[in-house]
Amino acid sequence: MTGSIEALTRRLEAVEDRAEALQVQTGENFAAVIEGQAARRREVRDGFAKVGARFGAFDEKMDRNQAQIVELLTALVGKSPDAS
Repeated sequence: MTGSIEALTRRLEAVEDRAEALQVQTGENFAAVIEGQAARRREVRDGFAKVGARFGAFDEKMDRNQAQIVELLTALVGKSPDAS
């Protein structure tokens, strides 16, 4: 009976060691996933910032073009659109 108890104790300790190793590995994997998510969030945030900057530049260019169109039409018609 003592031999059986010792064998069961060794098996239990082996299972506990394996469970502990899996917990450590899972924790490391989880940390890697969290790290990867943070990196993706930074990439997305940077991407949105770049897109926002491009839209801002596009808006400015449209404003300049619209102002030029108004100037050209004013010169063509000979009357300022602001004058009533």
